[in-house]
Amino acid sequence: MKKQLTILLLFFFSCPSAWSQDRYIKTTTPCNDELLKNTPGRWMPARENFRAKISKQQQQEIVKRLNSIHQWTYDIYPSPLAFDAQPYSATADIAFASRLKTEYTQYGFHKSPEGGTPVIYYDYVAQFCDYNCGRDKYEIIRGAGCEGGTCVFVLCNNLSSIFLPLTLNDFYAEIMRIDERPIQMIREIRKEKWKGYNVYDGGGDIMVLLHREDMLPYIPVTRKQYLDRSIACLQRMFDNNIKAVENPEGLNLLTDKKERDEQIKKLEKHRDNVLKYYRDEMEATTNAGLIDSPAIVPEDVLEQRTDSPIFTTIEKGGKQLVTENPSYIKKDLPKYVPQVIIYILVYSDDSLGPEINPYRLYEQNFPIEKLQAMIDK
Repeated sequence: MKKQLTILLLFFFSCPSAWSQDRYIKTTTPCNDELLKNTPGRWMPARENFRAKISKQQQQEIVKRLNSIHQWTYDIYPSPLAFDAQPYSATADIAFASRLKTEYTQYGFHKSPEGGTPVIYYDYVAQFCDYNCGRDKYEIIRGAGCEGGTCVFVLCNNLSSIFLPLTLNDFYAEIMRIDERPIQMIREIRKEKWKGYNVYDGGGDIMVLLHREDMLPYIPVTRKQYLDRSIACLQRMFDNNIKAVENPEGLNLLTDKKERDEQIKKLEKHRDNVLKYYRDEMEATTNAGLIDSPAIVPEDVLEQRTDSPIFTTIEKGGKQLVTENPSYIKKDLPKYVPQVIIYILVYSDDSLGPEINPYRLYEQNFPIEKLQAMIDK
């Protein structure tokens, strides 16, 4: 059960101390899989990391919702076998659809969120840590702050988990914005649905986004928006590379001037070819009436090549570009009300049998309709 979830969480922390007491179980018969799957597990005391600066009444409202989520989770597997279950919950003050403020200071390039609609982010996590045979054949060792195993995540008022990280140069962050909101790459939606819901790929074995039916919490970036900004990014990228050759530092000072001039000519020619390639795509996109179509791009964006497509399709592994929707969050609702929820279930293997595997139980029985009913409530 070593598969790990690669996901951006504001608060998810493992606490080995939670398992430190009674970690080892002495047995009268040799430990094996049959003994493990008949060994009762435990629900550990819940751990909290509440950081949101809110009133007591607001916190009570959040705790009431978290308690409901915990009860639904607990009821599915109240007496785990060969697992310990550790629930966590956390809160934070964040802003939905915030703008990205960028500036150059004497200390370098600085990025910070600005504006947006204030909401309270909160999550519930149930982590199942499996039992294993211990240091000798007459011992069982309980999971201690395990890194693998099944995890159930419920994340409220935050879309970060469905976005893929885009880590490019500073000027990418500065230029690749729509109304100053950063452009995001969203995870692919699988063809197969789960309980009627779209499943986002790569963020766990099941990841679904719950929102109100009449509006998405994100807005597609158009082809024209992407091309405009890509051309600006590439122009600056090439200009910086050429300046670095024109004004060498360090070991590059040893490069012969003639050699530098030749290198500059090659860079300028490559720049002109790449920029022409993107401008030709803009013309073709305009002529085809596709300038307002969603930008679906390869995962490696801003390729400095002229032999690979700028746009592709979801079927060919492309990813859609979006921004958070500033009109989605209702400002007349209290900021603790969940207006968007992400449910994630992370897989663990069936080595001890699917009948006691928490993943199988939550895949089949989690009441996702009750989470959907919490939207705007």
